[in-house]
Amino acid sequence: MAPQLQLGDLPPAAIPNSAEVYPAVRPGVAAQGAEVYRSLGCNQCHTRQVRQDALLFGARLTETGTNGVNLELPGSGKTNFVNFDLLIALAKVRTDLAIAPIALPSGLAGDTNVAPKFAQFGANLALLKRSDDKSGIARPTTGPSVNELAARRPAEVLAQVGPDAAERAVKLLGDAGAKAELVIYNLGPDMDRGWGARRSVARDFLNDSPVLLGSVRVGPDLASIGTRAPEKFAAPWKFASTNTATELEQHLLVHLYDARLLAKGSTCPSAKYLFDAQKPEVRYAGEPLTLPGKDAPVFPKHNARALVAFLLTQRTDVGLPEAPTPAVAAPAAPAAPTAPAKP
Repeated sequence: MAPQLQLGDLPPAAIPNSAEVYPAVRPGVAAQGAEVYRSLGCNQCHTRQVRQDALLFGARLTETGTNGVNLELPGSGKTNFVNFDLLIALAKVRTDLAIAPIALPSGLAGDTNVAPKFAQFGANLALLKRSDDKSGIARPTTGPSVNELAARRPAEVLAQVGPDAAERAVKLLGDAGAKAELVIYNLGPDMDRGWGARRSVARDFLNDSPVLLGSVRVGPDLASIGTRAPEKFAAPWKFASTNTATELEQHLLVHLYDARLLAKGSTCPSAKYLFDAQKPEVRYAGEPLTLPGKDAPVFPKHNARALVAFLLTQRTDVGLPEAPTPAVAAPAAPAAPTAPAKP
């Protein structure tokens, strides 16, 4: 009774920056497809539960901030933007990286903006060296440096560490005027297979009664099949056009008709009885299905399309308080014609 009571008390979760909630009520055809899924006994060979082994964290540097100075001489047309506070913060986070020496150009020695910050940087370096000696930290004199880490963005400062270390890194980088974000790593074989971005939790099944999780994986897990990349299917393929939803529906219908047309070694039983060989005389909604290696198309019945509609609603890409999803790093901005030099 305890799991049933826990599930009954769960409300849908509000999706941040949206008026929607998760999980949303399934549309009519998909709700009918859930009944088809149960009637066919698909849960005997498939699970709908992404499993997770560990939850680790990291820190990602996205912007260096505006607390830096330009060490290039005025009028040179160049930029060598250096955030001294960020370099110190990165050194505190990554004791395995060196700090490359930075020289102040003689032409900027009297600059009332640059000189004081450079002097403070020297003082902070001395304090950092004293702290390293006290802690027994020996930084490398050659090799990768925090200067190089700060020069590329986004940069993974820490990866797969505990929450305390990751939160400390984000705070240090933020205090230095930079922009950093906490990164989540959901780890486990199911994530490696691309079957889901996070583990399945009770809230994912609020619209199911009864909940058919399945316990045997003769076939792949279906918890997030609606968002799975094509190469992560039992029979991989590539999208041929931009209408990905239609292609995914067609792929699943072919698999339902005869999985061995896509994967020769598949043990999935054929559901040809959900298809007509000839176009029905009654009013029919939907296009005929072209089968690989076959000349004559078939016509999916309503239950076939309903089952596929149900499968397309299987998606666990919404992050929940009890099961967050990893944030994907934004692509690095293209280099400007006069790219900043490394500090």
